[in-house]
Amino acid sequence: MARRKSKGAEISLFPFLSILVCVIGCLTMIIVFINLIQMNQAEGKEPEEVEVAKEYVEVDKKQKVDQKELDRLRQLMENLIQDQEDLRSKREKLRRLKELLANNEKIDSLREELIAKLNLLVNTNKKLNKDKETLMADIKKLKEEIEKRQLPPDAAALRVQSSGSSTNVEPYFVEIADKTILIHTSLTEPPLVIPSASLKQSKEFLDLLKKISEKPYRKLIFLVRGNSASVANYNRANGVVGGFNRVSGTRILPGKLPLPGEGKLDLAVFAKFLKK
Repeated sequence: MARRKSKGAEISLFPFLSILVCVIGCLTMIIVFINLIQMNQAEGKEPEEVEVAKEYVEVDKKQKVDQKELDRLRQLMENLIQDQEDLRSKREKLRRLKELLANNEKIDSLREELIAKLNLLVNTNKKLNKDKETLMADIKKLKEEIEKRQLPPDAAALRVQSSGSSTNVEPYFVEIADKTILIHTSLTEPPLVIPSASLKQSKEFLDLLKKISEKPYRKLIFLVRGNSASVANYNRANGVVGGFNRVSGTRILPGKLPLPGEGKLDLAVFAKFLKK
C-alpha cells in the first residue's frame, strides 16, 4: 500500500499503538494461560485424590447418620435404664406387699391362737371361780370346826432359878435347841439365833467366849432342851468351847441346866444381868 505523502511535517503514532497492542495481547495471553492452568488443575487431579474425596464425603454422610443413630441408641438406653429402675421399684413394692400379706396371714393365725387361748383362760377363770367358791365354803366349815374344838393351852413358861451357890457370878445364858443355839442378852428383845452347823465360824459366839474369858467371875451356862437332838447340839457347842480354850489358853468351864419342856424361857430372876 502506497503511503500517502504528507504535506509538511507529520507525527507518527505507530510505536505507541504497537506497544499498546502488544500489551493487550500479552494480557490476553496471560488471562488465557491462567484459565487454562486452572482448568488443568481441576481436571488434572489424581484418581486417588478424587477417590479419597468421595470417601470423605461418604464417611461424612455416614458419620452424620451414625451420630443420629448413636443419639437414638443413647436415648433408647436411657429409656431402658429408667424402665429398669421402674421395674426394680415395682419389684420392691411387690416384695413388700408379699411380706405384708405373709404378716397378715401370720397375724390372722396368731389372732386365732390368741382367741383360743383367751377362751381357754375364760373357761379356766370360770372354773377357778367355782373352785374358789368351793374353797371358801370349805374354809368356812374348817373355821367353824376349829371354833367348836377346844385348842390346847400354850406351853407353860420355864422359869430359870438361881442356884444360890455364889452371888458374885455373872451368868451368860446360851439356850441349846435342836439345830440352833440362842444367845439370851435381853428380857424384852428376842435372842440371837445361830445355826449349830456354823457355830465354829460364828463371830457372835466367839466374841461371847472372849468376853467371858476376860473376867474370872463370868460364867457360861448352857440351857439344854430335853430331847436327843438338843443333847447332840450341846456336845457340839461344848466342843467349840473346848477348842476356843486350847487356842486362846483360857479355861472356860460352861455350866449345864436342863430345861424340862418346850415352854418359853423366863429369865426374870437374872434381870440385873440382862438388858431391859
